[in-house]
Amino acid sequence: MTELPHLPELPAEHQPRQGGSFDATVVTFAAMGLFDSLDGDQRAQVLLPHTDAGRTHWNFLPESGRHGLALGELTRAQEVLAHRLIAESMSLPAYARVVQVMSNEHVLRELNLPVFGHVAATFRDARGYFLSFFGQPQPDSTWGWRLVGHHLSLNVTVVDGDLLTATPFLMGAEPARIGPFRILGEEEDAAFVLLDSLTGAQRGEAVIHTKPPADFVTRTVARIGEVEYPAHHGVGRRDAMITDEDRRALAYFRDHPRGVRVGDLSATQRAGFDELLALFVHRARPGLVDVEMDRIAAAGGVEELRFAWAGGLTIDQPHYFRIQGGATLVEFDNAEDDANHVHSVWRSPSHDFADDLLLQHHLDTPHGGPH
Repeated sequence: MTELPHLPELPAEHQPRQGGSFDATVVTFAAMGLFDSLDGDQRAQVLLPHTDAGRTHWNFLPESGRHGLALGELTRAQEVLAHRLIAESMSLPAYARVVQVMSNEHVLRELNLPVFGHVAATFRDARGYFLSFFGQPQPDSTWGWRLVGHHLSLNVTVVDGDLLTATPFLMGAEPARIGPFRILGEEEDAAFVLLDSLTGAQRGEAVIHTKPPADFVTRTVARIGEVEYPAHHGVGRRDAMITDEDRRALAYFRDHPRGVRVGDLSATQRAGFDELLALFVHRARPGLVDVEMDRIAAAGGVEELRFAWAGGLTIDQPHYFRIQGGATLVEFDNAEDDANHVHSVWRSPSHDFADDLLLQHHLDTPHGGPH
């Protein structure tokens, strides 16, 4: 049996505290366990300053030249510790979904063999996900970690060892369905249940365009602007092209969200919406869900969120939906490969990468003091 590296004990002065600090402490010590297991060369590969500009590069393509250590470059014991960090940073259902997304690369490799031959094995790799640390994980410090690769981008930030954020949080799947098995099918089904429950007038508000974007309307920008337009096509793809007219119809307006207002839904419809929203917000650690819902409440409440739809009205047609409010954004598209290629993301327009917390941290730190 492989012996796991020593895991650091929690010193008395760093015992878990209440609220966000408890979640940050759990994640920090899981990260310390992994970081302590790395040798000098591995640490040099995986570690960057927290201020590094690459921290907000969360592209989810299977590209080469990424910073960090691939899971496949870790020892078995280290890989177990990496999975412990992933699992501790989110809910258990979300972790299970992350594992499914990574494992789906095996299926995609087999599907790609007739086109790419065995070279597909070099870029369809279930362990080809790259881990980076931005700042060394330590109690009471500011640092973050990222795991990124095909159809997965996890971005966790800890501020002052006390506050924790987990957005952007992206998962996708190609193929999205294989017989009865569907990755991200629960989210898709909940969205269609809500759509089908709308009255004709409500659907007229919700459906913003007859054609979906090829990918997220906000793309993978580091920070969401006041207005965002989708790309003309998916990266490296030409099978879901849209026009400039489509792009304008699908645009994201931060201060003028589009779609049906949640406060105008019936009680039954509202229950369906709450179920859909929970499938994204509950990707976070359980202790963070209330924090995220408090942010939504402070930005006007769930009643002011909007549910928007674009594209086909049945699951076999390319489609897209989003949930938008001042404090949260969900985008889900299934537009490529005959509606069998899903991308989903949960973002926070002001809170991604803990930007607002880091700004407050900077303002609260005396000039010339430690950062």
